[in-house]
Amino acid sequence: MTAAVIAGTPVDTMMGAQFLEKKGIDAMCFPVSENPIKQTEFQVASESDKKEVIREIIERIKSENIEDIFVYCNSLSASVDMDELAKEENIRIITPMTVYKSEAEGRKKIGVIAANAQGLSGIEKAIVGKNPECIVSGVSFLQAVIDIENGRNPEDIIYDNGINLALDIFKKQGMECMILGCTHFPYFEEKLKNISEIDIINPSEKMYEILINK
Repeated sequence: MTAAVIAGTPVDTMMGAQFLEKKGIDAMCFPVSENPIKQTEFQVASESDKKEVIREIIERIKSENIEDIFVYCNSLSASVDMDELAKEENIRIITPMTVYKSEAEGRKKIGVIAANAQGLSGIEKAIVGKNPECIVSGVSFLQAVIDIENGRNPEDIIYDNGINLALDIFKKQGMECMILGCTHFPYFEEKLKNISEIDIINPSEKMYEILINK
C-alpha cells in the first residue's frame, strides 16, 4: 500500500511519511509550504486560493496512481475543507478532523495545543460540531513548531515555550484530556506525558487505523 502524505512543511511531511513507513506503508511526500511561517500565511489566505493549491497537489498525487491521502497536519486540515475536495476530486483523504470528532463524544471539556489560531479554530469547530456541550480551551505555539524544525531538545521546547504552563491551566480548568493539535508535537509527546496529569491524545494512531481499514 502506498499513501501520499500532505503536510504544512517538508519537516512534518517527512515526519508523516516516517510514521507510516514504520508501520509498513510506502509514502510519498507532498509539502504545501517551505517553512512554518509560509504555512501560516497559506492558512490565512482565501478559501478559494487554498483549495486551488491543494487541488494542484492532488493532481500530482493522482499522476502517481496513489489513491489514499494522509493529511499529516492538524492546522492544514482545519483550514481547508478536505472532505469537499475528496468528493470533488474522487480521492480518499484522511485527516485529523475525523479523530477530533470521535474524541468529542462523551467528553465535557477538552484542552488543545496547536501551531496557530487557525488550527485551534478548526479543531474547536470539529469538536463542538460533534458535541455542542463540550467546552474547548486552547493555546497556540508556533515558536515550538519552529524549534522542532530546528531540532531543539524536546524538554527545552516544552519549558521554553511554556507548554508545561498550558498543562497546568488545563488541569485547573478541569479539562479531561489534551489533544496534540499539531503533527509536529509528537516530537515531545513522551516528555509531555511524563509531566502531565491529564490524558494526552495523539491523533496519528487513529488516523492510521482509518487508513488501513478501507
